[in-house]
Amino acid sequence: MHMSKLGLGIDTTFDDTSVAILRGKREVLANLTLSQYKDHEEFGGVVPERASRKHLEVINQLITLALKEAQLGFSGIDYIAVSNHPGLLGSLLVGLTVAKSLAYSLQCPLIGVNHVEAHPYANVLSHGAIPFPVLHLVVAGGHTLLIKANAHFDYKIIGRSLDDAAGECVDKVAKMFGHPMPGGPVVDRAALEFSGDTYDFPRPLMHKNEHNFSFSGLKTAMLRFREKQLEKSSTSGNAVKQLPEEGPILASFFKSVVDVLIYKTFKAAEIHGLKNISVSGGLAASRKLRFAFEAEAERKGINLFYPPPNLCTDNAAMVTCLAAHRYEAKQFDDLKLEAFPNLIY
Repeated sequence: MHMSKLGLGIDTTFDDTSVAILRGKREVLANLTLSQYKDHEEFGGVVPERASRKHLEVINQLITLALKEAQLGFSGIDYIAVSNHPGLLGSLLVGLTVAKSLAYSLQCPLIGVNHVEAHPYANVLSHGAIPFPVLHLVVAGGHTLLIKANAHFDYKIIGRSLDDAAGECVDKVAKMFGHPMPGGPVVDRAALEFSGDTYDFPRPLMHKNEHNFSFSGLKTAMLRFREKQLEKSSTSGNAVKQLPEEGPILASFFKSVVDVLIYKTFKAAEIHGLKNISVSGGLAASRKLRFAFEAEAERKGINLFYPPPNLCTDNAAMVTCLAAHRYEAKQFDDLKLEAFPNLIY
């Protein structure tokens, strides 16, 4: 009888340390993630050196806990998966060094994974095999990408953020309004509570530049808007009471982001004749974004694949899922595998 292979996956691309154990392509035996944004809160963003140090402190404990949760020992592991790009170089190196040590000591294959390519595999974990061809929208913290995939490992990036990614823009705007990282949940709550029609903010590149995205203009517009509001309140001599309610502002801002993502994604699917769309990445955890995609997919007769919120954010299960497909195709790496900070395509 052919037994499903067991993979141990590590993801330390940014400020989350994650370890997962996967049987076959979908059975998640453990998926543990330790977020460290609280460690960076006072700095208003992630400090690379602190992030790497934190990964070093917790990674071995997480591996031990994951094996315990999966009720396994190291001897049962068939391959080691690790994100080796893109990300913060120091953070990537922690995961990669640990992965290499494990692969070497267990004498099992090492599989390096493109973290961004792994995001859509969150949908394989939750829905099973996804039909090809498919258009993936990846809305991760540092990247907003439209990827046309014809098969596993056969894909082309057809659209990208030319400056700020959508998730980055949301975080920065939330920060303008005094909210700590991550800003997504705060903005999402406002978007669910208010219509988003109170203010009309820009929708950059909505009908231009084919499938590419740009969110820095929207961020700047929000900064100007915020400055004007503060100016008005200070000239009126009553700073607290004169500021308009924040909820409708954040809801209107997020409506701009959602409108651009929806329009560009469905337009790209139409141009490329694609009937399947998948959405993944940290910003996909937004319920507002999910509802908007579900409504539009239904309206247009498109098959939509959308993961649950816990698989949208960075996690090692999606990394191991992509690696499981690579294992099956015998796409292994050796111990010379390097880490790269940038997205290679």
